[in-house]
Amino acid sequence: MKYTFYRPNETNTETFDKIISDMYEVLVKISNGYAKENELKDYLENLVKDQKCLQSNAEMGFWGFDEPENMPSDARVMYFYTPTYIAIGMLLNTKLNYPETVKQIAGFDVALKKGLLASTGRGFQGHGYDYLDGLIKALNIFVLAKAHIFVELYPNYCQEFTRLLKESLQYCERLIKTNKTKGDWGEDYSIQLNCILQAAAPQDYLKLMSEKKGQKVYLFVYGTLMSTNRSNRAYLDDAEYLGKFTLNGYELYDLGSYPGIVEGNDKVKGELYAVSIDKLDDIDRYEGEGFLYTRKMVQILGEGNEKLNAYTYVYNKPVTGSMKINYENQPWYQGIAKAINNSNLLWYACYGSNINKERFMKYIEGCSDKTPPRDERPFIFDYPIYFSNNSPSWDYKGVAFLDINKKGKSFGKIYLITKEQFEEIKLQEGSNRNWYGKTVCLGSLDGIPVKTITKEERTSNVIPSTRYIVVIKKGIRDTYPEMTLPDIDAYLMKSYLNEYHVSVLKHLRSQAHGVSVRKIASDLNHNMSTITNIINDLIECGLIKQDGRSVASNINWNDNEAIYYTVVDKREAIDKLFL
Repeated sequence: MKYTFYRPNETNTETFDKIISDMYEVLVKISNGYAKENELKDYLENLVKDQKCLQSNAEMGFWGFDEPENMPSDARVMYFYTPTYIAIGMLLNTKLNYPETVKQIAGFDVALKKGLLASTGRGFQGHGYDYLDGLIKALNIFVLAKAHIFVELYPNYCQEFTRLLKESLQYCERLIKTNKTKGDWGEDYSIQLNCILQAAAPQDYLKLMSEKKGQKVYLFVYGTLMSTNRSNRAYLDDAEYLGKFTLNGYELYDLGSYPGIVEGNDKVKGELYAVSIDKLDDIDRYEGEGFLYTRKMVQILGEGNEKLNAYTYVYNKPVTGSMKINYENQPWYQGIAKAINNSNLLWYACYGSNINKERFMKYIEGCSDKTPPRDERPFIFDYPIYFSNNSPSWDYKGVAFLDINKKGKSFGKIYLITKEQFEEIKLQEGSNRNWYGKTVCLGSLDGIPVKTITKEERTSNVIPSTRYIVVIKKGIRDTYPEMTLPDIDAYLMKSYLNEYHVSVLKHLRSQAHGVSVRKIASDLNHNMSTITNIINDLIECGLIKQDGRSVASNINWNDNEAIYYTVVDKREAIDKLFL
């Protein structure tokens, strides 16, 4: 817990305001019980050391930025008293909730007593016409720190503070009873006064409110009662919207069709309404008050850093297994958990060996996050594939790439994985311009982007290895069970065979018997070297076979008299090439 109090060397109200705001955040953490005791001890030891005694009265200790006599009168409330109020709030709450920590801090009790006495210097009131506004802000700090409980347990600790706090709360009650809740500028403080009294003395407050029909209280909402959600009109249509506010010291969880908050080390975004107290019974029933939720008084922070006490509904049940919605992803709306989950996901579109799930999982195993794909589906590319490069993993033969500069059709599969997994798979594949260095966006599916990877520039075709083709074929067959094996073979052949390969296959299929290399070259008007290379490719692809008699005669595969014919179980697929 970072230490937040210091006295700047120069007078700068922005710096003063920042220090006060940071101190207040620490007070919230301490009051809500989220301070770690070792950090709290270090913080308060520094706070005790930084207390100064008034020059005019050494019995009073303060945390103002200077002696009050050195400040303009209208600045004393904010820059002398407010940091002192917050500091003693930290100390007295620690004495209530962390008694063992208090024993370890030298000078703690002396500092607290002097601070309590110093805080009574102007009766908790604001400056001039803002006396009531100042009183409310001071009481908000004290109520947050549980000072009203402290004075009941330790009434003689600082009798002046005990007397003043009780008198101030009684004064607030009188203002409500007599309907004198407006300040000298005409602003109505009835809601703020109601909230202070409800937090400080809930039973007395309820008795008072039973006599005051039509009074309004603040209600902080963060879920289905917000203006963007379904129940706002039904329950808050006649309430006054007061703006966006934040609740510190709580965590927001998505529970499906509604959210819940529990105490924790985070913040919650919501809206503030002034609600008739008569309406609270209806809202209590809607929220399941006492069963699902407990209506509780909390302190909230406005966009202008104003601090108010307000009711809110705190979830009563365990949140185990529910998604915590971090502050930056708020406010809540129905479906937010799915949206957050999807925000770090993408569909990885595969068209080569990774269409085979077994093969793809080897890449997942090579990722930091080894979570399997959350979903997988067939995916048709609007581009053709081609085979190029010389892959060491596949017998230094060609591997599949996507030709994004040409229209076509390719059969693929998409896997729903995280963005981090995608980036690591790219590295495994070879994320450079000669391999899979180009990421291609292919639109979106279910609101989630679809991406693939390919080569930066189209390069010449290289025949793939039979082993590589077998892996792809299995992936296509598993993904597209309606496709026959000849259909799959024909699809792949069109991707890696060129016009010369096809012309040789077509010629062989037109003959009644096997044909020699010499005759193929002669009939197609190609030189022997070209035909020999084509024959070699087709052998490696398992599409043609040397006649057994020429093999028995010890005729080499590349001899002019070697005789070839198409492999029987490939003929149906080969014939589809000519359609």
